[in-house]
Amino acid sequence: MAPEGEASYRAMFETNPLPMWVCHRESLKLLAANEAALELFGYQRDEFLELSLPALDPERSTPAANPDGMSLARHLRKDGSPVELKLLWHPVVFRGERAFLVLGFESAEQGHIALLEHRVSQLASQLEAAQRELETFSYSVSHDLRAPLRHIDGFSKALLDDYEEKLDEQGIEYLSRICQAVGKMSQLIDALQQLSRVSRAELTRQPVNLSTLAQVILLEFKVANPGRKIEYQVAEGVSAEADPRLTRQLFEILIGNAWKFSSKERQSRIAFGVQDHEGETVYFVKDNGVGFDMAYADKLFSVFHRLHRVDEFEGSGVGLAIAQRIVRRHEGRIWAESAPGQGATFYFTL
Repeated sequence: MAPEGEASYRAMFETNPLPMWVCHRESLKLLAANEAALELFGYQRDEFLELSLPALDPERSTPAANPDGMSLARHLRKDGSPVELKLLWHPVVFRGERAFLVLGFESAEQGHIALLEHRVSQLASQLEAAQRELETFSYSVSHDLRAPLRHIDGFSKALLDDYEEKLDEQGIEYLSRICQAVGKMSQLIDALQQLSRVSRAELTRQPVNLSTLAQVILLEFKVANPGRKIEYQVAEGVSAEADPRLTRQLFEILIGNAWKFSSKERQSRIAFGVQDHEGETVYFVKDNGVGFDMAYADKLFSVFHRLHRVDEFEGSGVGLAIAQRIVRRHEGRIWAESAPGQGATFYFTL
């Protein structure tokens, strides 16, 4: 359940009749938008969040000198038609990133502007409070829930150890299932903590040899599973400016998924490579596994959403959500192409 502060912020943001959006403070990549903004510019939400501010405002790619005040802009809608806007900028922290909360309006009296400034300031404060509440909520999940889980697990194992002779076969099975469920819950808590840490971790960009990283992770999987028949290809000399720790976590998730979902093949094949797409460097991880139906592609990066049953493939359902968070923190995007029984390819930019 989301914290109350976050729900309040979302309600205020989404229901505001004036267009509002959040953009990264350095790259100006669009991070969030309300329905009024989408309606004004004529974009679907996923299309809009693929853009950066210069795509809307090609004449000026940076905010006003006084970003906490007013500026004038001539933005372009999706159909190319212009719209003259007054913009109110407010610096915030959004998903662990330095960002601007921007409110746009086409005309307003000075008194109305003052009211809008107050509302934006109020919304920005709620956003920052929601971020703090999310961190507190995450801490509570990590610590407060673990204690009762340890007790359930401990007493269940004590019953199995001390009273096994007094329990029938069905009673032993019930207790075993309780212990398994506790283990699964602990894994989910760990996964949520990883997702939270990715948002809060400081991002330090430096040259990272992605080819070497992919080779090392594939070798680690191979050593841990010596009986697995696998063929892998890694493009040589691929590097990027990225955070080394987060990039390793990203590769562990994507290569780990390729390893897992190709496990039913007699000869698994995994590849890492890079390609140029309209001047943009795009990296990819490809496998020959079970694949998935592209009709469900929009669900891939949702927390706890799975396209395969737990009894088919183990997992927490959080890995790809973490991967997406890492890529977004690098101001990139991630998507997948697949078909049932035809493997899957995950593409991403940094």
